[in-house]
Amino acid sequence: MSRSRRTASSPAKRSGSANSGGLGLQIQTKLRERILRWQYPPGHHLGEQELCDELETSRITIREALRALTEQGLVDQFPNRGCFVKQLDVQNTHDLYDMRLALELFVAERLARANPPVELLKRERAYWEPLLQIRAAEPVVAVDFVKADEKFHLSLAREIQNAHIVEALEDINERLRFVRLAGQTTPHRVQTTAGEHLMIMDAIERKDVEAARRTLRRNISHSRNNVEIAISRALTAAQQQRAHRK
Repeated sequence: MSRSRRTASSPAKRSGSANSGGLGLQIQTKLRERILRWQYPPGHHLGEQELCDELETSRITIREALRALTEQGLVDQFPNRGCFVKQLDVQNTHDLYDMRLALELFVAERLARANPPVELLKRERAYWEPLLQIRAAEPVVAVDFVKADEKFHLSLAREIQNAHIVEALEDINERLRFVRLAGQTTPHRVQTTAGEHLMIMDAIERKDVEAARRTLRRNISHSRNNVEIAISRALTAAQQQRAHRK
């Protein structure tokens, strides 16, 4: 499959993409940046009228932006209450990563003991190999990177044909997406992840169970560390903001 037909877009920012959605995309981007920088901290109420006044735009534009941010996992929307920045639960994040690791180690081991999923590995290599050469100064779209990473791991899980594991991983992805987007997504991070994904696929193809488990564990550990650093920085920033207001 050619790169142009992949469902997950490249995390490298494409020229001209910032203008493709007009005002709605600009508002969505501005709100997302404020959430990820904790200018709007977890639990913050995103009132439509307040945002209209603050950003000098219409309710329709705000609603569209909030709907998109809800789909991205950054905002929770409650009937009759409105929209709120997703709450952060540190212990829950740790528990979700433990569960993710356990499930994906099982997936990697099962795939390494079976016949390699040749077509899947071919498609994923076509996506990740070019990212080994990503330029150091190239801007990266965090949402695209996180979605591509989720797609890679879910694609492997679907190959063992256990719907319960896939459903559990999809749920974990939705719950972790907020904190993952808050992490630092740099060209170096993209390059490292690409290399780890390729090593996981190589181990599966060689039917090397231990190597598959080892490289998978390393990949998820790096993701976890990145998230923990982001949480620590965000909590510190939020405390400083509260202290400054006092």
